[in-house]
Amino acid sequence: MIYIINKNGKQLAINNYNGNFKLNFMVGNMDVLNKDKEMKRALNTALFTLAALTSGFAQAAPIDLSFDNPYLVTLDTVISFSPADPATTSAVMRFTNVGTSGGTTIDARVTATAFGDYVFNWQAPDYKASTGIEPNGDIGFLYSRDDSLPADQQAEGGLVYLFELFDGTGANSNTYTDPFVADELAIIVYDVDGELDNIGNQQSEDLRVFKSDGLYSYTTGNGVSSLTANDFGSSILFEGPGTNFPEDDPSGAVLLNYVNTSNFTLQFESITFADIFSLDNPVFSAIDGDQWITFEGPAVVVNEPETLALFSACLFGLATVRRRTSQAGTSHRDLA
Repeated sequence: MIYIINKNGKQLAINNYNGNFKLNFMVGNMDVLNKDKEMKRALNTALFTLAALTSGFAQAAPIDLSFDNPYLVTLDTVISFSPADPATTSAVMRFTNVGTSGGTTIDARVTATAFGDYVFNWQAPDYKASTGIEPNGDIGFLYSRDDSLPADQQAEGGLVYLFELFDGTGANSNTYTDPFVADELAIIVYDVDGELDNIGNQQSEDLRVFKSDGLYSYTTGNGVSSLTANDFGSSILFEGPGTNFPEDDPSGAVLLNYVNTSNFTLQFESITFADIFSLDNPVFSAIDGDQWITFEGPAVVVNEPETLALFSACLFGLATVRRRTSQAGTSHRDLA
């Protein structure tokens, strides 16, 4: 708790609750006309204090996440294109110690749910650890068009991926009961590109993310074939280029920054056209928590953190106070 006291003993307080700042003015029945100097001075002090606090947010380093320690996950299959790397056909994976923050150990749970005309195939923890180089410590997964569909039927749907963070410190380890709210974290979703059989016959791959999950900003590649961002108000859809790119190419990747979040959803969407050469061609994508792909483009801010929004509101409030007191002063002079 930070208290600011004006010369008449009135308190202004800034409360700090887990990184979310609330400004409370406890000024009693102060007459603005008579006390405007003290109020403005105290408010200015509060704003400078709040600015210092918010600048600390801007400099905070996001939490690194590594998915190399699955907990009680049955690895019952392997990745066809990387047979040395195991995977699981279970739609749920739990992880121990995916990262740390301020002395807190973070556990995680991920849940994959197919929708529409697609089915979930597998997901792989610590993707591709067998290579000894990046990528590793990631999550890779595969979903595909339901092969029970008629051969001439176009498929539309995808896969919803839910990430949940938990306090895994001490006795909480592997309990997955107490949500952990991360001040800031960053992940990279990559290999969101698509497949091209021939012109007009392709399999699309897109990614939809939701602002309500605490999404603050995103960065895509700066190439002509990079993901295209479309803002739909509550969500942002990243459209893949429609043709295949290497895993380390930012053209098929996006860096997502989240603030004040304990869970977030990644919704992968696809259309497999009925006349594509390989009708049931599966869709592979991956998720990285330690940012091994380099992006050159600037970040696009989509949500203002609560602290900065509050700061802006305070500035507006200060301007309103000054305008009203100025008008009131003019009125008093006219009466004289």
